[in-house]
Amino acid sequence: MSAQRDRRSVAVIGMACRFPGARDIDAYWRNLLDGASFLAPLDEDDLRARGVPDDVLTREGYVPVSGELDGVDEFDAAWFGIAPAEAAAMDPQHRLFLQEAVHALEHAGWAGGAAGSRVGVFCGSGENRYARLLPAPGSGAGSHRSMSDAPAMLPLRVSYHLDLRGPSVFVSSLCSTSLTAVHLARQSLLAGDCDIALAGAVSVQLPQDHGYVAQDGGVMSPDGGLRPFDGSARGTVPGSGVGVVVLRRLEDALGDGDHIHAVLHGTALNNDGADRQSFAAPSVGGQREVVLAALAEAGVDPGTIGFVEAHGTGTPLGDPVELAALREARERLGVTTPCAIGTVKSSIGHLDSAAGMAGLIKAVLAVREGVVPATVGHRELNPAADLTGSGLYVATERRPWPDDAHPRRAAVSALGVGGTNAHVVVGQFRPGPEQSGGAEADLPGPEVFPLSARTSAAFHRLRERLAEALGERHEVSGADVARALQDGRRPRELRRAWVAASPDELGTALKEDADPTPTGPVELVVDLAKPVDPAPSVTERLPLLGKALGHPEEAERAFLLGHAALESLAALGVAPDVLHAAGAGEYLAAAFAGALDHDVALRCAVRHERIRELVTSSGDLSACEAELAAIERELDTSPPAPAAVALRSAALGITVPAGSALSASHFLQVSQAAAMGDDVTAGRPGLPDVLDALSSWRSWLTLAAYCWERGADVEWAALRGPAGRRVPLPLYPFEPVRHWAAAEPARPAPHAALPDEAPRTGTGTAVDVDADTDVLAEVIAIWEAVLGVSDVDREAGFFVLGGHSLVAAQIVARLRERFGVRVPVGDLLDAETPAGMAELVAERVASARLYEELTTTGDDDTTGTFEL
Repeated sequence: MSAQRDRRSVAVIGMACRFPGARDIDAYWRNLLDGASFLAPLDEDDLRARGVPDDVLTREGYVPVSGELDGVDEFDAAWFGIAPAEAAAMDPQHRLFLQEAVHALEHAGWAGGAAGSRVGVFCGSGENRYARLLPAPGSGAGSHRSMSDAPAMLPLRVSYHLDLRGPSVFVSSLCSTSLTAVHLARQSLLAGDCDIALAGAVSVQLPQDHGYVAQDGGVMSPDGGLRPFDGSARGTVPGSGVGVVVLRRLEDALGDGDHIHAVLHGTALNNDGADRQSFAAPSVGGQREVVLAALAEAGVDPGTIGFVEAHGTGTPLGDPVELAALREARERLGVTTPCAIGTVKSSIGHLDSAAGMAGLIKAVLAVREGVVPATVGHRELNPAADLTGSGLYVATERRPWPDDAHPRRAAVSALGVGGTNAHVVVGQFRPGPEQSGGAEADLPGPEVFPLSARTSAAFHRLRERLAEALGERHEVSGADVARALQDGRRPRELRRAWVAASPDELGTALKEDADPTPTGPVELVVDLAKPVDPAPSVTERLPLLGKALGHPEEAERAFLLGHAALESLAALGVAPDVLHAAGAGEYLAAAFAGALDHDVALRCAVRHERIRELVTSSGDLSACEAELAAIERELDTSPPAPAAVALRSAALGITVPAGSALSASHFLQVSQAAAMGDDVTAGRPGLPDVLDALSSWRSWLTLAAYCWERGADVEWAALRGPAGRRVPLPLYPFEPVRHWAAAEPARPAPHAALPDEAPRTGTGTAVDVDADTDVLAEVIAIWEAVLGVSDVDREAGFFVLGGHSLVAAQIVARLRERFGVRVPVGDLLDAETPAGMAELVAERVASARLYEELTTTGDDDTTGTFEL
């Protein structure tokens, strides 16, 4: 392939899915290899237990079969910061897609680096059938419907919750939606509109566990069997699922160490127009032309296409038309080489908007793994289809797909009712020597391996899964694993980081039941009283240390090394919250915090060390007095300024908060303590010493790991070698919580159950509120109902609990309904807590009551006076 053509190729660098019988990519591939089908009929007693009425069970044409997706009622709302009431109102399609978008970015190794970047989102969904099940808009869940009913909210939600800054486009072309999204995402990447693109779709049939009703002449199978391209084919079977791929320009993926699963060489999109029998009928001409257009765009030899994942719905009309289009396209190109045809629909059902995504992921896995899966349910070719001499045949059994003179190549079709046809050409990625990587590419030396989760339970599940994966995957290097964990995961609240020299060492450490560390203040120790001897492995990698090494005087050298170490941490993104120091270290800490001029602090630190040495050696005490006088003159010349970092003085036992200025007398007292032999160390159990960390590269990494565990946003790239690639690792274990309209949100208690009541009657003014009304309790009750949470604390954060401006507007409406006062949304958001909001409401209620009293009298005399 030419370099120019290669620049139009797009790499698939990540994938995620939830399909019937499969919660992830690995399970999906196992099912495909096993030839498993998840379209089994449902038992009548089971159907009754699921709520299917008898009149439906006995209805003519009722078929108790569907491609059911488990867990559609579950969602980890807290991970996304979404309030439970809003989660209960959200279309479950949106919830599923949100979680799989995170998994796809993690699989690509970009979940950490995607936030704030030009990442595009191109996706679609099925009809929002869930909206019909929601309660009336007056209730807690229903109040969020304005944000949830619109399908077009899907990509916007993804972009918002994952902080993605590229194009955010809702796509809808019915059954071809997901491949249409892939085509648009590829075009956006090639046009330079984004650097990474998420493409996919979701479809959930509701009620998905009830089966369906087949009608005479319709496309639904009357017997629940889906037999693609078969002579006995009578129709399709619905299913539910979600699939997402992460795409990047091939040259960018190659240059940045991305893991490439396959390459999209070409995509094409068209519509049948009026060249068909009816609006819903397929067209041979339209489908043939989209295949030819995609092959022309791909620029590959069409004879090298060895597998086509067809639309293959199992309908008597659609399947022969699709096969005829494929045959005619090959005839136009003069191609007769063998080419297998398959479709996954007979295993999982027709996933509507997500159908093409199931096919694309299958094709990517087939070219990557070198296996063509069997097509379930096909026995004998439909007599209406003629494949004679075309080289096309239906893959009825699993077969190996060995490497050949050219990379393995496949094609995928998705055909929408209404005529929109999409076709994608997928190729095997063959890495060159520079992309091979592997354990043999490991550079000597340790790496930092960070792991985080929102809850302790999720952290331990992730830790155990990672340990298990490392025990099975011996081909990955430590540098690969480090980069995948550092850049490929979004840091969460509970953290732990290990320093290890190999995946085996990391795996051993992971098996220990170590609890994560909650994020908190970064507290560091600076102590100049100990000898400082940086290791060559550290000085070679931290260029700021170089200038300090040439100073012969030990005290001056220690000060400069300590300051350079703190600056090196700052360059990594570490901003300490507290510096613990004693003796000469206090001058160093003050200089780094901007409280003392650097040169003044250096000279004072050196004089302080001379004092300490004189006292230790029982030297001339008059010399100590001279050094103290010199320190005092230095501080008089350059008085201390406010510190940008909190400073903890071990000598004086006080902490000076950030923003406060130390006095000159403070430093004099510290040095006077040294002159009296009372100098102390700054060390505290559990806190790392910055200068101790210079003793080895492993110690320096351990310091960086400590800072990250406590919330620092560490620039990992500056700490690792150049060989690290992004490799797939175990995905975040979302914690499923049921959010469903049928289950009412938690009731507020013990507060008054106001929010779900019918609107109150009355004048609607503040005078209707009793003087003894507990405003705070009622504000909390409104919060609990609108957000769908219980036991809200008076100081709880509105945004932390999943609130946003639209939720605030609902609270404003309820406050006005209850108290008869208007509170601007902006003021409400500024207040942020129930206590703050209650104070606002109470003020307005009091003002309204005063106005009522002043403007209402018992007689006609309106000339009364009052003091101003």
